[in-house]
Amino acid sequence: MHKSEPLDRVLVEGIVAGNYEAFTLLYHRHKHVVYSFIMKLSHGNCYMAEEIVQETFIKLWEVRKKVLPDYSIRKYLQVISKNLFLKAVSRQISEELIESKIAEKNMHAENYVDDTVELDFLLEEIERIIGLLSPAKQLVYRLKHIENLSQKEIAKKLNISENTVETHLKQSTKIMQMKLRHYFSRAGPPLSVFLSFLLLNIK
Repeated sequence: MHKSEPLDRVLVEGIVAGNYEAFTLLYHRHKHVVYSFIMKLSHGNCYMAEEIVQETFIKLWEVRKKVLPDYSIRKYLQVISKNLFLKAVSRQISEELIESKIAEKNMHAENYVDDTVELDFLLEEIERIIGLLSPAKQLVYRLKHIENLSQKEIAKKLNISENTVETHLKQSTKIMQMKLRHYFSRAGPPLSVFLSFLLLNIK
């Protein structure tokens, strides 16, 4: 488990107790970390990074009573901001689908419905595929891609070798890519972009 820094622990304890001043101090202490993290994920989209920074800390305040003071607040913020980033990408694709289909006039409106349904189905399919992984692979996969732990950290947490962690991740990646690649043949440009992002980020 990632240990909290002493000052962060004090601030988080204050936030859990509903101290807004502690929350403000934590925000100014870590907002640049979240901003840099999202800038990296979004390939330099400063507007998206600024928006997600605000949403991340709003979400932190909403779930403050569930935050563990002993756990690294940076890891909490990374998990929250990464999930918000993925939702933002999905939302952006949906908006682009709307704009593109309106431009193609009413005669192509039914295609937008198909693409939107396909996107929803794809997101459900990704969750389903993760659920098909063996318990061990699924645990390693989620620790890597949801909690953003390194292979070394995962090995220590699960008391297994780094080679075992690497094997689980390679096998999981192969399964995910194999299950998702067939969507490329029938996905339009927006969905193809989304799929490319996913396949590049499940390694």
